[in-house]
Amino acid sequence: MTKQSRSKRQSREPGVGTDAAGTGPGYLLLCDDGEVFTFGSCEFRGSAADMLLGRPVVAAAIVPNGYLLVAADGAVLTFGDARFFGAANSTSLEHPITAMGAPSNGKGYLLAGADGGVYPFGAVEDLGSARSYPLEHAVTGFAVTADAGGYWFVTADGNVFDFGSATYDGCLRGEALPAPAIGIAGSTEGNGYWIALGDGSVHAFGSAEKLGDAAGTANVVGIASNRSGDGYWLASADGQVHAFGAAQPLGDATATIQRRHVIAIAAA
Repeated sequence: MTKQSRSKRQSREPGVGTDAAGTGPGYLLLCDDGEVFTFGSCEFRGSAADMLLGRPVVAAAIVPNGYLLVAADGAVLTFGDARFFGAANSTSLEHPITAMGAPSNGKGYLLAGADGGVYPFGAVEDLGSARSYPLEHAVTGFAVTADAGGYWFVTADGNVFDFGSATYDGCLRGEALPAPAIGIAGSTEGNGYWIALGDGSVHAFGSAEKLGDAAGTANVVGIASNRSGDGYWLASADGQVHAFGAAQPLGDATATIQRRHVIAIAAA
């Protein structure tokens, strides 16, 4: 069932405009209580902060003129023009949902479980899952290719699994990581990606160029690439957003987050 909450504010840095068509750069920050902070072309459409959910929200995805949130039990919440195509909370999940992704056309979405399971809804395909692999660590990040023809998983130890048009260009498995891998973001061509660690360091693979990182920053929780694939943002639990490459700094939630903690970032 799709759920909505009453309208709140949009977080926006002074001087940063919002494109009426939602075509410019933008991102949202998702907090542990379901609150949402939006920046740039991503307009505030509501949040899950006042909802009674069975499990907490864990991830978000932006679609044209709206966005989606998913809870650990697979419940999907839609806001704005985002369409509801189904959820995984009607099934008996053996492992919690940890990530989600959606093609830019908004015609579907995919949920990813900690065990590498994939749950497709709408006009997206199940191109395979990592459930058949003996995962040593939980899935912590998920990214869909720009053409929606493939996707990647990353696990906490930096291992990468590729499906469909997404190509495998290496991973961090077996390396002595200073912090767990917390997210993956793909290049627009589908043949490169960035892996972010919890200490703010970023590792580039394939055609994705390393454009900088925030190594030494505590509690980095997510990475999201811009639409052109030549920049990315890192989000910290305290609401900071670090921009690299052509990704524009559109604001952060440090002044408004209060006692919440950011748990994810999603980009338009």
